[in-house]
This record gives sequence, structure tokens and C-alpha cells, in this order.
Amino acid sequence: MLSALPSIYVEYKNLAKADSIAEIQKDLIVQFMKNLKKDDNIIVDNSNHQKTENEKDINYIVRCIQCNVEVGHDYEIIHSSVNKTKNAFTNQYVFDLRNEKNQKTTWRLEITEKKIIFFISAKSNLLINNILTDKDLEISQCNTDDLKCNPKNYFLNKSDAQSNLIKVTNKRTNTPIRQGKEIDILTLSQEILVHSGEKIKIIYSPTDNLTIQTYGKSLTNGGLGETIRVQISNWFDNSSVSQPAGIIEGTVVAPGEVKYAVKQ
Repeated sequence: MLSALPSIYVEYKNLAKADSIAEIQKDLIVQFMKNLKKDDNIIVDNSNHQKTENEKDINYIVRCIQCNVEVGHDYEIIHSSVNKTKNAFTNQYVFDLRNEKNQKTTWRLEITEKKIIFFISAKSNLLINNILTDKDLEISQCNTDDLKCNPKNYFLNKSDAQSNLIKVTNKRTNTPIRQGKEIDILTLSQEILVHSGEKIKIIYSPTDNLTIQTYGKSLTNGGLGETIRVQISNWFDNSSVSQPAGIIEGTVVAPGEVKYAVKQ
């Protein structure tokens, strides 16, 4: 009966050129990772194995930044000395080894979980003040072992990324965005509730007991609380307004709706 495939696959980087030293480095890395997982029974295999859809294996890239050892010595990891620093998808570990002569040496490892992640990106070059629609957006992917793979908002599967498209749709860009670059929701203006050229409702309350409603055409885009220009019918006293007849400014209060207040 065939044994089960290893649950963790490790791709080693920057090992010593000498095979004898590289094997010592690999053994120590395996010991270190088993201790991280708190399970000595976990199998760690050196392989360039590629995951398939049905596998649940984890792929790591372990890069030796400083992994000095010498042939002919037995080394022990001093686990109490481990210091961890996290940077994006990579954890850096600094810790000490001790040989049989009680001589210490310091190791530095970078461990990256190799996986594909997904993010929302620009389908084409977008200008500032662009109102985002479905045709402007796409789902991109990258591998976490790529140094250029650093989206701020990412998803572990494509369907989750697609379900979040609605969060950026109908919002306005504050800066130009190049094709393929991530669209960060935190850098977008609020959702556009009134679009230029569309028919909107206008509310005017000259007194507490009187509210007038009419319709007009928006001349600019606007989000909640923003002031926009609106073309309306001549239903108010033009002498009290400084704008040209038929054009007012109103505050966006709801989708397709603005509130007009006469300036004092």
C-alpha cells in the first residue's frame, strides 16, 4: 500500500553549494518547521511538487538568509531564541543554534507560503474621477512567492473576489490607475448616488410646513452629502437665486435625489 503524500512541501532557496552542508541545512530547516507546527509527525518533503485542485497540501518556500553550519558537528536549535518578523506573505525568523561544543551561531530564515491569491484590478488605464463600472474591473491573480505580489486587499479564491466587485462599482477614482494595478477601495471616493445627465428628484422646503418636489436633470455626478448643479423647471423665485435661471445647486441626500436650500 502506497504511503500518503507529504502534507507539507518545501522548496529550498539559497542553500550551500556543497551538498554535505546543504543536507545539514535541510535537516535543521525540517526540525525548525516541525517545531513551528507543534507536531513532530508532520512530514516535510523537499520537492518542487505542484498542487492540483483536489489536494490540500501546503507549499512553502524557505530561503536561507544566514544559515552557517560546518560538517562534523551536531547542531541543536535553541527554540527559546526564536524571533519572528512578518512582512506581507513572508515570515522572517532569527534564532540560534548550538553545537556539541556549546558554540552558538545565528540563523536567519524567510518562510513564504506559496499560494495563488486574487485581487480586483483595473481592466484598462483609468483616469482620475473615473466612475467605475463593470467594464473597468477585472479579477487578477498572483503568486505569493513573487516579490511584486503585494495587493492590500486580496482573496484566497476567485469567487470571493468576484462577489466583492460590488464594493468598488459606482465609486470614483481619486488618482489615475494603470491597467492591471490593484483598485484599493480605501483610495476611492464614496459611491456615486446621482449621475450626470440623469433625471433626479429635487426637494425644496421653504418652511417647516411646506415641501415642494419637482424633477430636473443633474449636470454633475455626486455622492452622499456632496453639492451638485441641477437643471430644473422655473418653479422658484429667480430673484432670490444668484445662479442662471433654471440652474441650482443641491445636496445629494439619496440615490437620484437632492435637496435644495436657498442661500442666505
